[in-house]
Amino acid sequence: MLITFKSIAAAPVQMFGNIALKLLELMGRLPKAPGALFAEDVAEALALLQQGLSELEAREQAELPDDSADKDQEKPNAIPLKHRAVPLIALLQAAIREKKGVSWE
Repeated sequence: MLITFKSIAAAPVQMFGNIALKLLELMGRLPKAPGALFAEDVAEALALLQQGLSELEAREQAELPDDSADKDQEKPNAIPLKHRAVPLIALLQAAIREKKGVSWE
């Protein structure tokens, strides 16, 4: 399943469903599609997303064993959630600048 985030302020962003639903949870939204944010709610959702990504990264770093200094070689194809969120963050920032809402389906 793919979920597409849309705003008049930016190009649409498509993500795999499981990733998009996790990001929606971090934004303080129910992990379901379709959905939407009013223009006045986008800034709060972006702040929650960025805070959630930071906390998730800190938790993952704390769970790493001390002897795994080179964790990238263990999972060479693993892409961190914070990297997958970059296009959505850009869309949210554009929506804030243009004072537009965001929807997803």
